[in-house]
Amino acid sequence: MNRKICVAFVLFFLSVFATSSIIVRGDSQVELTPTSGEIGDSINIEGTGFAASKTVGIGWGPQVAVTNDPTTVTKVGDLEFYVTTSQHPIKPGSFQWTYLYDAAELYVEDNGDGTIHDPAGGRVADASINYTAGYFYCRFSPTTRTLTSEHYSYTSYYFNSINSTLPILATDASGAFTANITVPDIWNETSTVTVIDEAGNTATSGFTVFGSDVPPIPEALTIGAIVLLTSTAIVVSFYWLRKKPTTKIVKYS
Repeated sequence: MNRKICVAFVLFFLSVFATSSIIVRGDSQVELTPTSGEIGDSINIEGTGFAASKTVGIGWGPQVAVTNDPTTVTKVGDLEFYVTTSQHPIKPGSFQWTYLYDAAELYVEDNGDGTIHDPAGGRVADASINYTAGYFYCRFSPTTRTLTSEHYSYTSYYFNSINSTLPILATDASGAFTANITVPDIWNETSTVTVIDEAGNTATSGFTVFGSDVPPIPEALTIGAIVLLTSTAIVVSFYWLRKKPTTKIVKYS
């Protein structure tokens, strides 16, 4: 009986510790005033718990996957690469850059805190990403191999610092900021406003837009719906496109 109590206590302690770790990571907060309005309205945005004396970027609306960003990665000498993404802020943990190491296709990806992970190991000497400004930098260890940039992808937001008037802001020594922003040209609904700093700290808040005549973007089909539609299409095509019999069937009584 005592053993069961000890096990239960240990499990309880671990669960509390894990929850505490999540809470620490989620200390960043953002508040909008007011929380509803029309396109073009000026609203106040306040944030706390972000990295001190760093920048924060604002994303408004649903997440948008940016695949094969057309902006060219610049190569410096033989070992260094850098690029400023076409959209930012970037969702922490979503950035991946693919490159050629001679003929081998390899990649690096961000860890969600501004640092970069090299799954191949030992090839990257220094690398980082600024989620706010979309700036990526990578320097390789000395090598005689040929390094070539292939493509990169990440997740941004429907409205961001590039395609709207949403600004890049600076935090003070306590990690707080306050500013006025303008409601972008978005459809009527409660949208998520996401704030991200250079270190990957993220906070969200909701804002309800009314009085808009902007049509909403179509919602993506769920995987279940896609599978159902695909299966239906296969059945229908099999029925209508099946080869018809060329011989006449005669029944004998």
